[in-house]
Amino acid sequence: MAAASAVRASYDARMDVMQLIAAHDADATAVVHGSQERTWAQLRESIERVAGGIGARVRPGQVVVVVGDTSIEFVEVVLGALAAGATVLPLSPRDPHAELERACALASPDLVVSVEAGATADGLSAPVVPAGDLRNGDAGPPVEVDPDAPALLLFTSGTAGQPRVAMLSRNNIDASIRSTVQSSAELVDAAAVIAGVMPLTHVLGLVSVVGVSLALGSTLVLLADTEVHAVAQSVASRGVTLLVAPPVFWFRMVESGIEPSLLSTVRLAISGAAPLSGSLARRVEEGFGIVLRQGYGLTEASPGLTSAVGTAAPATSVGRPLPDVELRLVDEFGDEALLGDVGEVLARGPNVFLGYLDDAEATARVLDDGWLRTGDLAIVDDHGYLFLVGRSKDQIISAGFNVHPGEVEDRLVAHPSVVAAAVVGEPDREYGEVVIAFVVTTGETPAGEELRAHCRSVLAGYKVPRRIEFVDELPLGLGGKLRRQALRTR
Repeated sequence: MAAASAVRASYDARMDVMQLIAAHDADATAVVHGSQERTWAQLRESIERVAGGIGARVRPGQVVVVVGDTSIEFVEVVLGALAAGATVLPLSPRDPHAELERACALASPDLVVSVEAGATADGLSAPVVPAGDLRNGDAGPPVEVDPDAPALLLFTSGTAGQPRVAMLSRNNIDASIRSTVQSSAELVDAAAVIAGVMPLTHVLGLVSVVGVSLALGSTLVLLADTEVHAVAQSVASRGVTLLVAPPVFWFRMVESGIEPSLLSTVRLAISGAAPLSGSLARRVEEGFGIVLRQGYGLTEASPGLTSAVGTAAPATSVGRPLPDVELRLVDEFGDEALLGDVGEVLARGPNVFLGYLDDAEATARVLDDGWLRTGDLAIVDDHGYLFLVGRSKDQIISAGFNVHPGEVEDRLVAHPSVVAAAVVGEPDREYGEVVIAFVVTTGETPAGEELRAHCRSVLAGYKVPRRIEFVDELPLGLGGKLRRQALRTR
């Protein structure tokens, strides 16, 4: 493991973006996307130019929104903005314009960079510049930044209710990547070819896939087309050795009839972003000879908390805490849960986020003396393996993405025919959970598809209710609080 030791030692130097890239073989392939490739030298030059272009427009610490799909250029712009000392909020052009507007209203960006030509970034509350225009100038000088200042802003529907903007510092991100790299010798391989079936606007894709690949000096394969047959072809043609994907992808794969030989190069497969069932893990192993290992984290933890990689944990376990991460399980009274009893997961470590942007109240609800209240319920077995068993919050996880009912409910009641609405998650074999809405109308009941179309105009696709049921009234408790459990058991 001499090569592995060298990789780990190089990353221990706490390098910034440009230093980290410079540490790798200049002529080796850094990233590929379809027919496009960049060596480490080419990637460095491109990021330097982007950093210069952004540095000429904003000051260190100012907010830059990057709107784009998965591509090499998107990676270069995000990394270039970070190298320029900016605080970066990545957004998807696939989201309705109303979501982009809400994001900009919350983040108050000083610049919006549109990566794709024709991306719907016009009309936002900041100057909009095409990514290509950033490369016209010279590379900027190195920028010193506070490692504890916000570096990434990421939307989350996690532990505090309505979607908020989580602030991750450079030290948070560095700690998460470092703990992942140091967690298992299986991960430390500069010769690895890494691919992730997650958008780069998701913390798993951006930090745990792109960030870890940069740290290791591995080849990163970007997958803009996440349809399983397309992914399988990319895996085969590029010789992918490490594949990270949510359970919905693994479900589609076992249902697809894909020739197992297309995935024969995969030596390590990780399932993340949502719980993995034992039956699905067995089907993947039986059909493709791939043993799935789970990881667990959340945006507020940058994201890594635990990993089963390199352990003998059962497929349904998320493993053990990553290096430098402390976990506790507490009962409803805040006392330590007994071994084998269910408790809420509390986490502490250098990867725990700074808080929610401009929301001290929500931050205080989830951070207590450095401990992050995850809202996730779990048990620990005799071997120290963690098993997630549920959530103490109302959050829904659909295809690996968090959905908070309140946001969907707010959009539903904005329709003139809707008086009240309630949203819950319903188990689904493919997506894990899907969004179901219960709606009370004014008397003139619109068609369910009309309400779904209304939601699609203002919400990302994964938040749109799969089914809408019209009811006379919503179940309320004595204090007027919605009884969601009564809806889940209908």
